Amino acid sequence: MKYYFYLIMAFAFLAATYSGCTNCSDKEVVYSPFVKSLFGNYNFSMTDSTGKIIVEGTISPKDFNDPNISGIYTVTNFIESSFKSEINQSGSFTGVLDEKARKVFVNMNPKISDNNIYLRLEVIGTELKGTWEKSTMMGLKGNGNFSAAKK
Repeated sequence: MKYYFYLIMAFAFLAATYSGCTNCSDKEVVYSPFVKSLFGNYNFSMTDSTGKIIVEGTISPKDFNDPNISGIYTVTNFIESSFKSEINQSGSFTGVLDEKARKVFVNMNPKISDNNIYLRLEVIGTELKGTWEKSTMMGLKGNGNFSAAKK
């Protein structure tokens, strides 16, 4: 009986030693084909509630740690100059990706709890399509459509 106990313990030790961490810095993280296809640079535009383009820029999902996604964005053109005070010229974003539903929720200003722009997007091929809304302590301040196409 002791022999089996030592054999099982030795096997468990070897399995733990050689399996290691699948998310360690010295090992490659394996993403699903869908997540891999999501990474990259996208040209985006935001329209107001009437459909008029107000902002253009680039957005780049860079990292995924299920279900969290993050990346960077840069506004390249403020078509509606009054919107300059509504969104940062550039910054980092965070969000949540639902792989099964192919939907993404993005917080464009994660360091501040109010005065944020939130994106609710659907991944359709190489495009991100959905809506944006400006949320402040006083409530919803603006909304419209968001669309992005992979470069």
